[in-house]
Amino acid sequence: MASVFAFLSLGIFYKSYILYNTRKETEARKKGDPELIYHTQNHKDETSVGKIQKRVILARLVYGMYDRFRGKPAKECQEWWTMVHYHPLPLESILTQDEIKTYARELRKERKHQYFGVFLRNKERPSSVAPDWVVAIRGTEPVALPDLHNDLKIVLEMLHTSSLSRLLEAVIRRLGAEHGYSNVCVTGHSLGAAAGLLVCRRLALKGCPVESHFFNPPFATLESLVCSCGRIMTSVLSEKFMAICVNALEELYEAGNHMRDKVLHAVGDAHMRSKALAEFKALAAAKWSPYLYLNEHDLVCSEYLSHFSNTAHRSVDEDWKKWYSPVTEIYRNFLGDPETFHLIPAAVLCTIKKYPVRRVSAHMLWNWMDPDIQYEVNQTKLV
Repeated sequence: MASVFAFLSLGIFYKSYILYNTRKETEARKKGDPELIYHTQNHKDETSVGKIQKRVILARLVYGMYDRFRGKPAKECQEWWTMVHYHPLPLESILTQDEIKTYARELRKERKHQYFGVFLRNKERPSSVAPDWVVAIRGTEPVALPDLHNDLKIVLEMLHTSSLSRLLEAVIRRLGAEHGYSNVCVTGHSLGAAAGLLVCRRLALKGCPVESHFFNPPFATLESLVCSCGRIMTSVLSEKFMAICVNALEELYEAGNHMRDKVLHAVGDAHMRSKALAEFKALAAAKWSPYLYLNEHDLVCSEYLSHFSNTAHRSVDEDWKKWYSPVTEIYRNFLGDPETFHLIPAAVLCTIKKYPVRRVSAHMLWNWMDPDIQYEVNQTKLV
C-alpha cells in the first residue's frame, strides 16, 4: 500500500511539474518575442541590449531542440528559429561523405534522440551580435532513458564515451574547418551544456576555440553530489534533526576525504595528475572563456561559483581540486579513463541571485528568456 501511495505521489508531483514548466515556457515564449527584444527600450546601453539579444536568440534555438524532440507541431518548433532569422541544416549536409560513413551509428542515434541542430543565420541581420553558425543542444528530458544514461556519465566524468559527444565534436570541427572557428557559436542547456563544454574544451586545447554560451551547465561530480545532499537536507528537514544529520554527514564527508587523500597519495596516478595540470594551464594560455549562465540556487550548476572562488593561501598548482578529480582514480580501472569538462581556468559567469518560487525552477531554461532578468556578470580566471 505504501509503495502504491509513493508511486501515485510521484506521478502527481511529475504531472504538476510538467504543467508548471509548460506554463512558464509559454510565458517565456512571449517574453522572448523578437519584436520586443530587438526594439527594447528598457536598456539604453547598446552593449547591454546586444547581450540580451544574443542570450535570447541562443535560448530560443535550444528551446527549438527541446520542442522538436517532444514531437511538437513543425510550425510551433520552427517559430523558435525563424523568428530570429535562422534556419536549420541537416547534419549530413555539414559532414563529408567519409565522415557520414564513419559516424553512421552516431547519426542513426541522433535521428532518434534529436539532441542538437546546426543553424545558419539568414541574410537578414536583425542584430549585429547574431553569430553566423550556431550549434544548439537540448538538455535532459526526464522520460528519456538515454538522457538519464548520459546524465550518469556526467557524474562519472565519462560523457566523452557517448555517441552525442562524438558526433557533436565531428560536426563542430567540420563547421570550423569550412567556415572558420571564429564564426561558430556553441550553446546548450543542462546535459547539452555539458556536452558542449566537453567538446569546446577539447577544441580550445587544440588551439581552435569557439564562442561558447552554456545555460545551467552541470557541475555534478560524485563529490559535489555529496555537498548537494547536505544542502537539500538543510532546506527540507527540521532545524534540530537537520543539525544532527548535517553534522553527521559533514563528519562522514571529512573522514572520506581524509581516507581518500591518504589512499590516492599512496597509489594515485602521478601521470594523470600532471596531465590534468598541464591541460588546465594550456586552457588558460588559449584564453578560452565560455559564458556560463548560472543560478545561485540551482544545485546542478551552483558549484561553479565555488570553483571560481579565489584561493587565498595556495597557488593553483597546490589547489588540485581546481584542475583534477582524484575520485575518478578509484573507478577508472573499471570504466576506463575519465575526461573532465567542468574544471576550466576561466569563464564569464552570469549569475542569477534571486531565490526562485520553486527550487526546481532555478535549473529551467525559461529563466534566461526574460529580457529583464536581473543577474551579475563577472569575468573570472584562476590562472
